[in-house]
Amino acid sequence: MNLHRLTLRAIGPYAGEHSIDFAALGASGTFLLEGPTGSGKSTIIDAVVFALYGGLAGSASTPDRLRSHHAAPDVEPFVELVFENGAGVHRIRRTPAYRRPKARGTGTTPANATAKLWRLSSPDAVDGEIVSISTQEAGAEISRILGLTRQQFVQTVVLPQGEFAAFLRSTGEKRKEVLQSLFGTEIYERTTAELVEQRKAAHASVAAADREIELARARLLEASGLEVDALDAALTDDRGAALLEALEVEATEATIGRARVLEARDAARRALDRVRALRLALDRRADLIVRRARLDDGEVEITAARGRVDAARRAASVTDALAAVARADDAERDTASRLAEATRGVPDGDGPGSAAGGGAPARAELVARRDARLSELALLTEAARTERALPGRRAALEAAEQSLVDADGRRRELDDRLVAAPADRASLLVEREALADRSTDLATAEQATVEARLRLRDLDDLDALGRAVDAASARLADDSAAALRALDDEAGLRRRQIEGMAGHLAAGLVVGDPCPVCGSREHPAPASLRAEHPTDDQVEAASLIARAAEARQRESAARHATAEGRAAEARRALGDLTRDDVESELAGLALRVSEATRARAAVAAADAALVAHDHEVDRLRSELDDLRERAATGRERVAADRRAVLDDEAEIARLLDGRAPTVAELTASVGDGVDRDTRLLTLLDAADVASDAAAVRRAELVAALERSGFDDVDQVADAALEAGDLAALEARVSAHERERAVVAAGLAEPEVAVLTGDETADVESAVEALALVEAELDEVTDRATRAGDRAERSRQALGALEAVTAAADDTVEHARAVVRMANLASASTGENVKGVTLGTYVLLRRFDEVVAAANVRLSVMSSGRYELASSDEREVGSRSRKTGLSLVIRDATTDTTRDPGSFSGGETFYASLSLALGLADVVQAEAGGLELGTLFVDEGFGSLDPDTLDAVMGELGRLSASGRVIGIVSHVDELKQRIADRVEVRRRPDGSSVLRSTVG
Repeated sequence: MNLHRLTLRAIGPYAGEHSIDFAALGASGTFLLEGPTGSGKSTIIDAVVFALYGGLAGSASTPDRLRSHHAAPDVEPFVELVFENGAGVHRIRRTPAYRRPKARGTGTTPANATAKLWRLSSPDAVDGEIVSISTQEAGAEISRILGLTRQQFVQTVVLPQGEFAAFLRSTGEKRKEVLQSLFGTEIYERTTAELVEQRKAAHASVAAADREIELARARLLEASGLEVDALDAALTDDRGAALLEALEVEATEATIGRARVLEARDAARRALDRVRALRLALDRRADLIVRRARLDDGEVEITAARGRVDAARRAASVTDALAAVARADDAERDTASRLAEATRGVPDGDGPGSAAGGGAPARAELVARRDARLSELALLTEAARTERALPGRRAALEAAEQSLVDADGRRRELDDRLVAAPADRASLLVEREALADRSTDLATAEQATVEARLRLRDLDDLDALGRAVDAASARLADDSAAALRALDDEAGLRRRQIEGMAGHLAAGLVVGDPCPVCGSREHPAPASLRAEHPTDDQVEAASLIARAAEARQRESAARHATAEGRAAEARRALGDLTRDDVESELAGLALRVSEATRARAAVAAADAALVAHDHEVDRLRSELDDLRERAATGRERVAADRRAVLDDEAEIARLLDGRAPTVAELTASVGDGVDRDTRLLTLLDAADVASDAAAVRRAELVAALERSGFDDVDQVADAALEAGDLAALEARVSAHERERAVVAAGLAEPEVAVLTGDETADVESAVEALALVEAELDEVTDRATRAGDRAERSRQALGALEAVTAAADDTVEHARAVVRMANLASASTGENVKGVTLGTYVLLRRFDEVVAAANVRLSVMSSGRYELASSDEREVGSRSRKTGLSLVIRDATTDTTRDPGSFSGGETFYASLSLALGLADVVQAEAGGLELGTLFVDEGFGSLDPDTLDAVMGELGRLSASGRVIGIVSHVDELKQRIADRVEVRRRPDGSSVLRSTVG
């Protein structure tokens, strides 16, 4: 992964907006983040980690360090990072959670964290495809794109201040946690735990299967009734087949014997039923004969009772007629008395007259007077209702007249408003058209604003391109000078080599061998080789240096030409445009946009006002029409109501005619007369009815005496009986007659009529015979049931035993493989020769790879003195169990083994750095060769002496030569001399910081 550009605002000590071009800084392979302690160097690393993962690099860092306390409260903090890897180019923008000022009122309100991820076509692309706008989704997508979790990223790409030594000094348990998170070996621990649980389940399954077998054997033992040894022998011989056959034969024989006894029991039951029936018939015949004799003895007395009942019944018919005559006489006297009482105190002319004596003329006068009063009462009742309603009607009439006056005033008001409405609407239209003219400028102003901002960004790009040209020019000058120096050095060496060629050749002359120049075998005065004469290796080395310098010069020239071309193209595109021109234009456009926006809002308000005005005019017209219509009908209704009131008052006066002050009082008086007439007529009718009824009752008495056969009422009195006595005598006669009928019917029954009384029925003997047969049946039934049940339960129990035995065999076979795997994974038995769990074994292999990779660099940085080694021993002071992940340091100088905690600050730094780089190498390989293009190292260089610093920088140089970009965070002055590409962080007097990038 390569970082291209980081932009941040209101983050940590950086109140303003700052950008870092990592692509330009990383061109040389190494760059420096330098600045005073506490100025915000580590905040840049935190910003990178926050942009990618939404968290900070250091585990001790808290999120509240993100929002800058130096920025204005209304400035939104954000971090934006452009990065590239095999998955493409992406840009991520995040804002942390913070508190912003409320839009209305005072105080603050929380603003949630946000994230937005784009896929870009190139690192410089402005827009791209939006991948995610959710913080959670963006985090998951980043992990997928990079192939690294946050902890893996921090351990392999970003080594935070004070934390990349933690892995060296931590205990084995802590290293185990780190390695598990980096390599994802928790799956092996979960696999082991799952296997252990499966082993427990397998043991439980086997034990349960054994219990099922024992239970099935116990059931078979109980069902068969055999002894344990006999059952074992039966199961051993033929797996219980003969046992089942014998039990089934026994059950069949018992069933046949029970059927024979059952037939005998049924025959005994039928014989007992016949004897019992005969006994019952003999007993019933004897009882009926006794009852018939008792009836014959009481026949004379029952005959006399019959005659007495007949006389009492005849006398009862006459007695009822006598009582009816007495009641009729009493009713006649009572009605006469009530009529006399009602006529007392009646006003003259309202009495019944001769009707009291039954005269027809007086009754007719009374009926006519009552009917006349009823007719008058009906008229008065209606007039009384009219009289009661008159006050309300007069008040309503006055209110209606006042309502007509008010409606006339409202009509005049509506007429005035409708006359003024056209002028008001014309005014609204003029105002709306003016606002519409101003609002049409909004789209033009907005488009012009976008174009002006693009021109301003182009000016920013032009400035950046100018700086890049300056940097490329300086770099080209340096590389050109270096190339000239290298060529001069090579030419000088070659020149000196040529000048001293004679001495060089003379050094190779051998006495007796020909000279390669003159061919002579004698060498009397060979030339001498001067001390400054260069060797071939020195010339070759100088040549290689010169070629490399030339290559760098060519690369610098190409970069310079590219930068100048891009800058020239940008200048041509912008022409004479200046930043002041664009900013002035943007200020004017902002004013135009604001005015046009307000005008557009005002147009909408004006449209709403016009619609409201039209609706109001329509409503006023509707109201005016309604008022006119109601006024016309209202006047007619008032006139009609006034005429009706006058007519009703005249009618009431006519009805009263001076007889009473009000209709209500006259109505009450007439009603009293009607009630008196009605009562008198009712009493006259009752007297007539009573007189007629008395005559009828007397005639009925005479007829009853004739029918009863009695001569007079005295004979009737002698024959009469009280109701209770008569009922008792009647019941006695009826009971005698019913008993005689029952006895006759019983003796006539066929089973009784055929008997002579000499027959015998021995029930006791038949019962004893049935009891013997039933006892035998119970015995054979129990024997057959037990035999059948024994055979069936034995068959079922044997089948169940075979089933659980087969299932147990399968369970044991499955459990054997599970237990062996669990024992191996959990190191529970000697089969695991390593004695470590599966997860620990995988971690040990990864840890060995990390240590081996770290030792390659540690050997260089420590000049071969130190070597890391894993150990099975506990670290000093640790109480945790052995993990195999302990670390020791082998010191080649003293031939001793040391604890990492005994290292000095510098030794701890380069040992930790070696271990971190080794860890990164293994994580990279574990991730399928994941490309880790950038590495940040935060602090620690100040603890190194010059030689060790050279070694560490040399190793980092080799790492950068392999394609990685190394970012070093430090304030060490010597590093400023060594590294030209840098990001300088400077603190301002107010405590905030600014940064500046320098390339070359």
